[in-house]
Amino acid sequence: MNPPMCKGFLVLADITGFTPFVATTELDHSQEILQNMLKGIISFLTPTFRLAEVEGDAVFVYIDKLPRKEMILEIIDAVYFTFRDRKASNKRMRTCHCKACEMASTLDLKFIVHYGDYIMNNAGGKSKPLRPSVNIAHRLLKNHVVEATGWTAYALFTKDCLEAIQSYPSELHEQIEEYEHIGKVQTFSINLDEQYKNHLAERTVYLSAEDADLVIHKDFLAPPTVLWEWSNDPKRRTLWNSGSDWKVRSQPNGSSRKGASNHCVNSKVIEHILDYRPFQYYTSAMGRGILNFTLTVTFDEIDSGTRLSWRVKMNGILPRFMKRLICKIIVINGMQVPVGFERLSGLIHEEKRNYEVAN
Repeated sequence: MNPPMCKGFLVLADITGFTPFVATTELDHSQEILQNMLKGIISFLTPTFRLAEVEGDAVFVYIDKLPRKEMILEIIDAVYFTFRDRKASNKRMRTCHCKACEMASTLDLKFIVHYGDYIMNNAGGKSKPLRPSVNIAHRLLKNHVVEATGWTAYALFTKDCLEAIQSYPSELHEQIEEYEHIGKVQTFSINLDEQYKNHLAERTVYLSAEDADLVIHKDFLAPPTVLWEWSNDPKRRTLWNSGSDWKVRSQPNGSSRKGASNHCVNSKVIEHILDYRPFQYYTSAMGRGILNFTLTVTFDEIDSGTRLSWRVKMNGILPRFMKRLICKIIVINGMQVPVGFERLSGLIHEEKRNYEVAN
């Protein structure tokens, strides 16, 4: 019996500059640095994506369905920003002065993202995608983006991929790549180094626990990527947020990022996204009429999974004791957020169980 045909996203995360790095540095430390980098990349890409294989200095993952297709853009940003943060932190904290440790900061990261048909091939007890679409994704690792742009870090999307996502990021570099037996492939790339610099420069809107009028949290047996989707996908949010019916109101950038807004059909509450750091936190302004609140939702990774926290602050000139009382009445008694958290825990458990049964 032939395996069924699948259609989905194929992603390669490739550490650039590693071949000359290995050739000119101490083997033991260079391999240790590689393994640490690969481990960090894999931890961010999975479990949202399924790991097909680690191919030397590259990670190959795939997924057939995403709850929000623009999530793939958020994940790439999050992986790269974390990669850069850790690289900067390691440079500051480095005590070893071997050549491998000193040159680790020269390594960078690129992504190849394609969308197409594939079948699951099982060889030696390991299952991974197979078909011409997989070959296209791998051939695109050798491209001409660096020659044309000078970028050291980038994400390259095929036309098929962006059409599937139905979102075109700003400032795309369009280019045709051509390969023997494949032909021409239309590609669109973004400068990840520039996006990281913009990320660092953006104004942070973050409500600390000390500044909040009310803090509610719960620990979940799931990674931040899973909780992020249940919090940001309006359809999923409606399933656990008691008495709500969330809809997308506006997405100026074609996604749920900063500047987007949502509204609850039932309560008439409007939510404006003020700060959006995928898988870490987001901050929004929420309100209706004279009642306006600032909400920061954090996703802190813990040993058992994720600690999801709501930090709420009422805006206005009322005394703080009154703001705290109003927040408690609205969030706990009205919105029933603690009850919703319990419902969310059950939904996540059910989704995980269904996935395990299907696979």
